[in-house]
Amino acid sequence: MSIRLHILGSLCLLGLSGMANAQEPADTTDVLCPPGYRLEIPKPDTATIQDKNLHVDADAATVDSQAVTRFTGSVVIRQSGKQLTADQVTYDNRSELLNAQGNIVFTTGEMQLKGDHARMNLGNNTGEINDADYQTAAVNGRGKAKVIHLKSKTEISMDQATYTTCPRDNVVWRLRADEINLNNENHQGTARSTVLEVAHVPVLYLPYIRFPIGDDRMSGFLYPAITVSQSSGTELAIPYYWNIAPNMDATITPHNMSKRGLMLENEFRYLTDTSKGQFELDHIGQDTLYGSSRSKFDWTHAGAEAAGWSSAVDYHYVSDDQYLNDFSGTLTTAATTTTLNRQGTVTYNQPSYVFTASLQDHQTISGTEPYKRLPQLTLNTRTANVDNSWNYDLASEYVNFDHRDPAMVVGQRVKLSPYLAYPIVKDAGFFKPKLTFNYLQYDLDHLSSSTLPQQPDVSVPVFSLDTGLYFDRDTSIGGVPLIHTLEPRLYYLYAPYRDQSMLPVFDTALSTFSQTLLFSENRFSGNDRIGDANQVTAALTTRFYRQDNGAELFNATLGQIFYFRDREVVLPGQPVDTANRSNYLGSVSFTPSPEWNLYGDWQYNPDTLHTEVGNVRVQNRPGKDRVINLDYRFTRDQLRTQCASFSWRLNPRWQLLGGTQYDLLNKHRLQNFAGVSYESCCWGLRLVWGERFDKLVNNDPNDPRYEHAIYLEFVLKGLSSLGSGKDIDALLNNGILGVSQ
Repeated sequence: MSIRLHILGSLCLLGLSGMANAQEPADTTDVLCPPGYRLEIPKPDTATIQDKNLHVDADAATVDSQAVTRFTGSVVIRQSGKQLTADQVTYDNRSELLNAQGNIVFTTGEMQLKGDHARMNLGNNTGEINDADYQTAAVNGRGKAKVIHLKSKTEISMDQATYTTCPRDNVVWRLRADEINLNNENHQGTARSTVLEVAHVPVLYLPYIRFPIGDDRMSGFLYPAITVSQSSGTELAIPYYWNIAPNMDATITPHNMSKRGLMLENEFRYLTDTSKGQFELDHIGQDTLYGSSRSKFDWTHAGAEAAGWSSAVDYHYVSDDQYLNDFSGTLTTAATTTTLNRQGTVTYNQPSYVFTASLQDHQTISGTEPYKRLPQLTLNTRTANVDNSWNYDLASEYVNFDHRDPAMVVGQRVKLSPYLAYPIVKDAGFFKPKLTFNYLQYDLDHLSSSTLPQQPDVSVPVFSLDTGLYFDRDTSIGGVPLIHTLEPRLYYLYAPYRDQSMLPVFDTALSTFSQTLLFSENRFSGNDRIGDANQVTAALTTRFYRQDNGAELFNATLGQIFYFRDREVVLPGQPVDTANRSNYLGSVSFTPSPEWNLYGDWQYNPDTLHTEVGNVRVQNRPGKDRVINLDYRFTRDQLRTQCASFSWRLNPRWQLLGGTQYDLLNKHRLQNFAGVSYESCCWGLRLVWGERFDKLVNNDPNDPRYEHAIYLEFVLKGLSSLGSGKDIDALLNNGILGVSQ
């Protein structure tokens, strides 16, 4: 016998949100977790959700009085997309009281409750469920509670409750609390007398905690991070997150280092309709090892304040030149950083031009201090470059250079560079003549000699002709249909010699010889020198493409510059370049399959018959989360290193990773690291050990000193992570090319 009744009412079937907003990807959960772990709740249709009526199915119904109805036998009550099932339900239509007993299952679109006895007041949306088990769909959280109190449409509390994301038969960790409150109106939860248990052993007690429900942010302490390093000792950081407003927040972190002392780290972020940015301020009152206070300040900002207008700030400060090495946070330190940028920029963009104004200074960590730009103004036109038509543009710049050293030459520089071009582009090749006129004008102070001009200037026209052909043919290798191309290219460059020895050097250097320089109008970086030239570059590129999917299997390029005269424009102290040809520049990329890639580039001196620069990299990626890299780098008399790195997933649970870098020239290790990652259904662990070269003790090449560190991260899925996760991520991203975490 089946009876269906339709009763008007408002049954309060409330949803219990997850304890955290983390959610595991479906593929990871399905592989690592046992069958039936995931709570699957069918989504009701829109009509069912909007239906406010009370629908009851039962094997039998008995009217005890005019207002009380007793339902027995497989009772199912539905309303607004939610459902309550029980063995027996008594409903009082006058008071809207509902009393359910036996095998209670209380289901919403996000969670499911099971208990022995439930009492609900449909008038004020309150009630209780005794001896309840609960499970959430969003984060696969589950637990038990002695009593679950339905306080309103938006608020739930639980007495003597537990929470975990582990399977029922393998609870590795859980939270146990005397009381848990969840408020879906302000999206906040609280818990009192909370204990974190790992393997049934209490490891952390918190008398009171608050946590967000869903994706909303809220103020409160975050989980601590623990690191052990050789230079700073045992480090404990306890961050406090301050949700100041919907568009701004701050993280304040007391960071204690056993060998150095207490550092206070502060991060402030803001977001408006037109801008976003971040401040960071770290300070230690007394670094025991260093012997004084130390600090760091960073400010990054990007804005679009009005139509066409944008702004940017990039400002960095450290108290001393060893700060970055001591407090970089990972083994991949910024030891090679020589300057810190301090720059503010305003840009005005229009379809036909762009104007930029900036102020720039630097903090020098090591080496020569650069000039300040106070200010730098640029105005560049933006006409559309169209093939087979006349193209023209103008680049202009004004800079006022200043320097902290009063003995240095300072002054102003103006540069104008209009150009005219007519590129002819066809399917078979291209022919691109271009004429650029460069004008430099200075107004100088602090000249070292009265004989030097105060307002020197120079004009240098530059003509270039870039031309190339494209040949292709159908071929095959090993039965695979391919397209083979042959792409010869000639680039002629002419710039007459103009004496520029009276010009200062504010921001200019000789560019490193590379493939980019083969087709560049100026061999100098910066704008204080316009190189003279009468030369032609000859280059040849060949490629192989698959015909079925267009993937490039092979790419090789070889090029060389032939000089028809000496390069007389030089920087102070440099000799005139009299070579009649450049080194050969070559590169090869070979990708026989998606799993393998080999890349190499080199620079070969035809006069000495020596390789001047060489780099070779081999990468193997046989599958997801599996990569091996081998790398060799060589620069004659300067650099010779060999590197190897890997990340290898043994199975869905275990992953090994490591890397090594060795300086063959100076015969010492540069960096080593090794680690292991374990992942289960509800928890994960990453442990990484590493070392990096710090310095030579007393400049003795046989006595290198190394910095060692151990990083540990313990992940509680669906809750949070404890340890040095950010440091591990930075180490792996910098140390393993193509790593997947």
